[in-house]
Amino acid sequence: MGRSAKAATPLVSFWPMNPSSDLILHAIPDAVRERAAALGFHDADVLFAVRSDLDADGSSVDVWTIVERAQLASIVATGARAGTVVGPFKVAEITKARAFQKVGSGFLQVQVDGVYVDLARYANSRRELFGRVAQHIQRMKDGHPPPEEVLARPSEMQCQECGLPLPGLRAQCPRCVGGRGIFARTLGLMRPYLSSILLLLFVMVVGVCLDLLPPLLQRMMVDRVLNPIKGAPVLSHAESIRLLLMILLGLVGASGSRCLLNVFIGRSTSTIGTRITKELRERLQTKLVSMAVEYYNRHSVGSLMSRVLYDVDYFQGFVTQVAQGFLLNLMLVLGIGGMLFYMNWKLALLVLLPIPFVVVGTTFFWRHIYPRYYKVWDSQSKTAQLLSGLLSGIRLVKAFGQEQREQQRFSGSAAYLQESRRSLEASVATFNPLMGFVFGLGGLIIWYAGGRQVLESHISLGTLMAFFGYMGMFYGPISALSMFTNWVTGFLSAGQRVFEVLDATAVVTEVAKPVAMPTMKGRIEFKNVTFGYDPYTPVLKDVSFTIEPGQFVGVVGKSGSGKTTLVNLLCRFYDPQEGQILVDGVDVREMRQDDLHRHVALVLQEPFLFRASIAENIAYGRPDASPQAVMNAARAANAHDFIARRPSAYDTKLGEHGAGLSGGERQRISIARALLCDPGVLILDEATSSVDTESEQEIQKALVALCKGRTTIAIAHRLSTLKNSDHIHVMEDGRIIESGTHEQLLAQQGVYYKLVKIQTELTRLET
Repeated sequence: MGRSAKAATPLVSFWPMNPSSDLILHAIPDAVRERAAALGFHDADVLFAVRSDLDADGSSVDVWTIVERAQLASIVATGARAGTVVGPFKVAEITKARAFQKVGSGFLQVQVDGVYVDLARYANSRRELFGRVAQHIQRMKDGHPPPEEVLARPSEMQCQECGLPLPGLRAQCPRCVGGRGIFARTLGLMRPYLSSILLLLFVMVVGVCLDLLPPLLQRMMVDRVLNPIKGAPVLSHAESIRLLLMILLGLVGASGSRCLLNVFIGRSTSTIGTRITKELRERLQTKLVSMAVEYYNRHSVGSLMSRVLYDVDYFQGFVTQVAQGFLLNLMLVLGIGGMLFYMNWKLALLVLLPIPFVVVGTTFFWRHIYPRYYKVWDSQSKTAQLLSGLLSGIRLVKAFGQEQREQQRFSGSAAYLQESRRSLEASVATFNPLMGFVFGLGGLIIWYAGGRQVLESHISLGTLMAFFGYMGMFYGPISALSMFTNWVTGFLSAGQRVFEVLDATAVVTEVAKPVAMPTMKGRIEFKNVTFGYDPYTPVLKDVSFTIEPGQFVGVVGKSGSGKTTLVNLLCRFYDPQEGQILVDGVDVREMRQDDLHRHVALVLQEPFLFRASIAENIAYGRPDASPQAVMNAARAANAHDFIARRPSAYDTKLGEHGAGLSGGERQRISIARALLCDPGVLILDEATSSVDTESEQEIQKALVALCKGRTTIAIAHRLSTLKNSDHIHVMEDGRIIESGTHEQLLAQQGVYYKLVKIQTELTRLET
């Protein structure tokens, strides 16, 4: 490796350089290049180099990890330990590479001679980059390097414009979208009601005109009747009484008409607002149902429920604010302001004196109060999550006698909610009186200036009284507009959370023209499948196998070996990062999801039953199934007898998660639900682990007949249940390490043989 005369030459052969980004590769300092050259690194062999920001002790320094085809090493670039080297390690000697995450930071580690060595330490902000680096090293070690852009492509969890962490995978950036985007999209929701909204606007204009009428009538009453001004026609007592009565009737008519208009506006806004919130809730529910399982791994149920049930209510408030709040007050300000200048422009200018203080106060309120709304929502969301988990696990709480502990936890969460709410409302309670004081000063100024003009006969008393009437009406809307920011901050916070769900990208999507599968023979083929829930930590590694139609195939292995992940991919809860999964020769990513889920039935290890009748739970996959078909499925799953013994039989209502049934009974109903769909592929994920030995034997007898002509995949820890399998795959560390029949695997005396031997010994000890 040679040194550049003027600047460092990048140790990169094909990736673009971007020194301004922490998530892409950087130019290597000269000192590090010289140290690497001394260790035997050569430009022609170097694949990439990446910079971390911590040393082994957690000090903030630059550390460079340099990887070439045959070796890799880390070199400290700055600080007191500059020049310190970890390695070099031969790639051929490395067993595994991983990004090991800890609190506050993580470690890029490689396993050499059975021991993990910390190659580099990094802050959490670089976790994604070093996950890619670990994956690249591991894949390179296995002889399958990923595409060249794996390190250089932009982060999917960070905004490329402002660098802000995104709320979800490939989600929109809340900072870049801003409030204008939320308001624009909300107005888009109101587009179907455009005609009703235009009618509302017309009614609002009429209402504002009616609001401007009373002060004019009051001025006439003072200047023509109560205290006639000079030059006014002299009226007799009877004429004065008649004019007074007419003016009062005009005031009553204006007030009554305004009342009727308010009723119309209120009812109309309520109708439009509730329709919008209903449609928005339906859209949210549709979106949530369409999201992949991976989405729910990152979001709590309590948080999502809060968005659907509570945040959506702000959109109804948006309609109310537009019709009866912001627009109405804006029209009043413009109309009343015009009348004030028409009556006396000098006094009108004095009325405007408090406005600059209001603008400054509103700006301050926006900048300092808005962040507190997120804290309130966060505290509400966490309280909902805690309560949801507490109520869902109430049996466990009582079983371990942890009521007091849960009370303390909830009290802490409630205290956080109390403090966040108190902080917000205290700020609002301080802002409102200050604005009232400013408006009060404006009124005193008008009393003085207007009073002088009356005393000097520049204006009449009626004009001053009308002016004060308009001024009171003017400061009211101004005060409401200043407090409008209070509502806007809450609306923007709620709108951001709602649109965050609507904008979430479905990781599993259906192609534009999916392949229809009206029938399914059940031939399944995994071709070089690699997958990880964290894309940079694979759970399955280059898995390939084939299951012929009608075969009964068992999958065994230790916990965490990847057995259930195979099922998740086949059901297309997730898509593999690499490879293909074919059913009857069609990639599941190109297949209609409805057809896939109709022909592939899944019985989970932990059965889930809805709060409904037993019959409704069995018929969940086929709501149109006849009662006879439901009973036949229950008989096949050995569930009919215990159902029939209940007073209401199949009409028995179940509690939450099937409360009222034993674990084995719930599992048999779950099996009946799957069998009723008559699937081409049946998946049993530890389906018999929750039943007693006698029930298991009955279910196995039923499955022998039911699995004929149907492809069945059984994941089991009880290896005795797989003795009659056509084929058994043994998994370990995300790979299939053994395959064959029960007898063939025993003859190999490998991992499967050891598992059978251990279970046999345990069975003897139990007996």
